[in-house]
Amino acid sequence: MTKNIFLSGIYHETHTFLSQPTNLKDFIIYKNNDVVAKNIGNGSPMDGFIEYASKQNWNIISGIQMSAIPSGIVDKESENYFDKHFFEKLEKNCQKIDAIFLILHGAMVSENHDDFEGDLLEKINNFLTKKNIDIPIVAVLDLHANVSEKMINNSTCVYAYRKNPHSDSRETAVKAAKILNSLFENSKVKQIFHGTKYILPPTGVGTANDPMKSVLQEAKKIEQNDDDIICINVMAGYSYADIADCGFSLNCCTKGEISLAKDYLKSIENILESKINFAYPKENTLNEAIEKITNLPNSEKPILLIEPADNIGGGTPGDATDLLSNMLETEYDGIVAIINDPEAVKICHQKNISEEIVLEIGAKFDNFHGNPIKLKAIIEHLSDGKFELENKKSHLASMMGVNINMGLCSVLKNEKLTLLLTSIKTPPMDLGQLKSQGINPEDAKFIIIKAAVSHKDAYDPIASKSFYIDSQGLCTSNLKRLPFKKIGSKIISID
Repeated sequence: MTKNIFLSGIYHETHTFLSQPTNLKDFIIYKNNDVVAKNIGNGSPMDGFIEYASKQNWNIISGIQMSAIPSGIVDKESENYFDKHFFEKLEKNCQKIDAIFLILHGAMVSENHDDFEGDLLEKINNFLTKKNIDIPIVAVLDLHANVSEKMINNSTCVYAYRKNPHSDSRETAVKAAKILNSLFENSKVKQIFHGTKYILPPTGVGTANDPMKSVLQEAKKIEQNDDDIICINVMAGYSYADIADCGFSLNCCTKGEISLAKDYLKSIENILESKINFAYPKENTLNEAIEKITNLPNSEKPILLIEPADNIGGGTPGDATDLLSNMLETEYDGIVAIINDPEAVKICHQKNISEEIVLEIGAKFDNFHGNPIKLKAIIEHLSDGKFELENKKSHLASMMGVNINMGLCSVLKNEKLTLLLTSIKTPPMDLGQLKSQGINPEDAKFIIIKAAVSHKDAYDPIASKSFYIDSQGLCTSNLKRLPFKKIGSKIISID
């Protein structure tokens, strides 16, 4: 018999220390049939679920999908817009649906909800209970979700990405859909939540390195050795949300004994604690990095200067100038960088290619990301900023699909620097971002990258060396610099 699946999603990673809210205009919004039509073939988790559902001959009843690049607290208009359209569509169709499938992030904070996804799942659960409807609720989560006990108590099964960078986001949705299919045969499962006291910076939670590598290996081993375990999710958490549920957590869905599942999660936490030093990596000052660079052998490949404090994929504005301005003071040339500055781009588009221009670049979003740089350069390229991902499994596809819009763009060049200016902040997760604007990253001597881990699939293969640089910005890896108020006694540093 054909199953009717109610499909919706809301995807936002919220940086609560940013002053500017995320408004409704910042979201990409699909409703009703567009939820399916606009996602087919775009490499997103939604695309993965749609393909699996088609193969199972499931009938998808679409509600609403909203997604936005990580940014500040989501405003009331946006949360109310989602709720209105979601529950209106659910009300019309609840008597004929067999399950609810959600594509979520898990670290969204709105004006009215510190735990947006937990509160949403609770509202859904209460709605179904009042209607005397008992159906599975399955949700896909980002590995960086700040998972709450409320999320776990009000869903049947959550399933999270296993990789960081998130090259498995589409695959995760397919696996979650397979779990949903198994729940139609046997819905007698239970979920448990296991919180920890640790809040880890993004630079410490890449899955190729410890502690995440060892923790995930143990979770996978348990899943393989115990047939009762549906899944164990290792949640790195998102450290720039000042909420009670911020931080590293674990959860498990099982057909077996809860006491055994609890023991499993405790054993995984023990592994985390044995590797906890790796979770708080030390970064170089620029001077320390340059001293190391002077002792490196010559290479034809570029050196990456990673600037996690302005990690666009973590929510910051992408206009920090601290690292770039200091690098321009050195003797080095061949620098490639990207700055998000719609004001400067607009001025460039009033000029002509090959024209010289003098501009104030960057540091216009707030007072936490340096000071504007006065730059004299030649306009090399002007464009609409649209490009297609080279890597269809890019981390960026998990957020935006494979077709990316950076807004109007310009490329400026002088004797030291090639600079891409964008109008819409765009995480540096795919080489197509630069190549589409006439910049070959492999020709650079240095590439400044505003990221923590998400750049690695794209940039590590072309680089000779990488240095993480401690600079100004609200995605700093030194979490002690941030004014947390709601996290209680959680640990944000071990030094």
